[in-house]
Amino acid sequence: MIRSEALVDYEKFRSAKVAIFVDIGDTGRSYETMARHREAIERLAGMFGARILLVEQKKLLCDAIVESDYADAWILLVSDGPNRSMTTKKNPQRINVDAKAPWEGCAFKELVRQVKESTRILEDMTDYYSRFTAASSRLGLTSVQTSPN
Repeated sequence: MIRSEALVDYEKFRSAKVAIFVDIGDTGRSYETMARHREAIERLAGMFGARILLVEQKKLLCDAIVESDYADAWILLVSDGPNRSMTTKKNPQRINVDAKAPWEGCAFKELVRQVKESTRILEDMTDYYSRFTAASSRLGLTSVQTSPN
């Protein structure tokens, strides 16, 4: 199995923190979801070096994930049944694994989109300052040894 990580900061070669949340609001449905989609979830997690966390959808706060710097990219896998849409325009990170279409490719594309967005935000924030080098490295200064006296 390929275990990889996506880069989010190309200057420091920092990899993206990716989280895959699985809804456990309904216990019976959650077990069926994990049993049926376990291999696909593990495959997807392996592609990004992601953590898989079981959460209650109602208690998961999107803003807290971003503000606490827990993850650069994340998705929430839910089991809403085959008659519901896979994702919505308003919540593209919330993916219905019971939808009629295959969900794994959609989840991969959403995670890549979020990683690219995080990379762009980091570049926008640090671009101006990355053009400058530190004065000590520019002048070739060395540290001065202090004498014991």
